[in-house]
Amino acid sequence: MNYSDWLKTVPAVLTTLLLHWATGVVCTQNVSAATNEPVLRLTLTQAIDEALKANPGLKAVGHQNRAAVNDASAAARGRWGEVDVTGTYGYFNDDQILRPMSRELVSGGLVGMPFDRSQLHYGFTYQVPLYLGGKLKNQIQIAHLESQKAAALFEGNRWQVRFNVVSLYSAAQTLDQVLSALDEQIAALGQTKTNLDEMVRIGRRPEVDRLKVLDELEAARSQRAAVESDRVKVGALLLAMLGREPAGGVAVESLPDATPRLDTPTAALTADAENNSVVRSAHLAAEQAERNVRVARSDYLPKLYAGASYIEHTGTEIDRTLETWGASVSVVFPLFEGNVRGKRVAAAMERQAAAQEMLGQAKLKVQAELQEALAKLDAARVALEAARVRVVAAAEAARIEQARYDTGAGTIEDLLRARAREQGARAALATARGDLIIAAERINAVVEEEVVK
Repeated sequence: MNYSDWLKTVPAVLTTLLLHWATGVVCTQNVSAATNEPVLRLTLTQAIDEALKANPGLKAVGHQNRAAVNDASAAARGRWGEVDVTGTYGYFNDDQILRPMSRELVSGGLVGMPFDRSQLHYGFTYQVPLYLGGKLKNQIQIAHLESQKAAALFEGNRWQVRFNVVSLYSAAQTLDQVLSALDEQIAALGQTKTNLDEMVRIGRRPEVDRLKVLDELEAARSQRAAVESDRVKVGALLLAMLGREPAGGVAVESLPDATPRLDTPTAALTADAENNSVVRSAHLAAEQAERNVRVARSDYLPKLYAGASYIEHTGTEIDRTLETWGASVSVVFPLFEGNVRGKRVAAAMERQAAAQEMLGQAKLKVQAELQEALAKLDAARVALEAARVRVVAAAEAARIEQARYDTGAGTIEDLLRARAREQGARAALATARGDLIIAAERINAVVEEEVVK
């Protein structure tokens, strides 16, 4: 592979890095050359901590979680009934009786009855459900399950945000190392061009050698500009994940060269994956579907309500106020609704069956993601070891080709190919390190526990 071919592979490497992530910071005195904004220097721990506190999407899910908790509390309080204040005013074409007829009013005769055409009625009413065939109880449980689903969603989003931050941070570090490799290559090509300029001038080397080096030098500079653009993009995405303005630059520190360790047995990881927030949400959705079937069936059962009222009746023209109060118990027996209740039960049962299937699918999907993550971790370890060997071999090969070219035993093509292999090996090493960290964090995100450190 010559140097130009290696340059063509860099965009693919960058694309792979960007696709790896799906959804106290120490400020330095550095300034971004492109935006004149202060550059933030972040450690990985600082980036994760700030994202978990300030990520806008995560904060939105937190609000949804608290809203679901309040909804569940509101549903539970519905069993205590409602007390309402009521009031009406009426003006009629003729005098009408102020309050409902009763024995006490009749005993005083018609003349003593309270008639008025301008009437004001106000007071309190209270109604409480005594028995709804289990409907209210199940609706309360459904709301409580919804709050648990919101909590599971919030926890799952926290791990996803953490994974995205680690992926972007690793991509930024990899791009920094690719830029460093390109800078070294540009410096080496520049020195080679300077030497060739003199050698061509005195006739020791042909002009075509100088033109080949010049072509590779300009290609490297162009590629460096493209890589730097991708670095700005990754930095902006990382800042956005932290809830900061993407316009500023961000500097990342080198990640540790230690290989992440996974000490948890595969069987334990499989069990942990069964407790993944996606699986928990599917479990809760299946239980909600079962409760909805019970709610639909409750429409076949009678319903029992209790109520009470206290009302003041005032005649504004006769200046007289009377009161009425009462308590009641009512029973409602459902008879016929055109088989509406039966269709609702059938629909609820179909939704229950669908929820059970979704639960099975969620379990299989999480287990598949876990197996994929484990395989990628193993592959990343192998790739890292191979990349380390490649760097050593490519550096030695480049040194030898440089010596051969300086003594006239080698060609410029051999030298350029050797340097391309060296810089390609360094870029591959940076990519392999980033891939290993991302693969390790992916396992943590799947099982939602820090099992790989």
